[in-house]
Amino acid sequence: MTEFFAAIEATTLAEYLRRSRWVYPLINASHILGIALLVGTIVAMNLRLIGITRLSSPDDAIILLRPVAIAGLLIALITGALLFIVQATEYAANRWFQVKLLLIISAIAHAMWHIRLPPERLRLAATVSLIIWPAALICGRMIAYS
Repeated sequence: MTEFFAAIEATTLAEYLRRSRWVYPLINASHILGIALLVGTIVAMNLRLIGITRLSSPDDAIILLRPVAIAGLLIALITGALLFIVQATEYAANRWFQVKLLLIISAIAHAMWHIRLPPERLRLAATVSLIIWPAALICGRMIAYS
């Protein structure tokens, strides 16, 4: 498996990103922007579903913020993949990174599942979401310290 990640690191794109003075930092900043859009809107939607914030109905929060959350997720996933290929071998072996990926996959699956829940179960689903996404953020930040 290490050979696979080493091959990813050896690609022309990964080499370009490693050598770039401006592109890699811009991708990094874009990753942070995507995370901010994603988690910021997720928190707002979940707080509304829990009943802490006020809109005329819980559906308003979903209708207004879901496209922003999806855009943030796409930005974070694309830029995260670009950041990954620069140090694929190191990231793939990092426990914090592995847990972060599991949490992200869990959070996405949870979001897709809780869309279909009846209203009386949304409060619990929103609470779970408010735990999973920040946990993924914390794991992502811990990568730099391991």
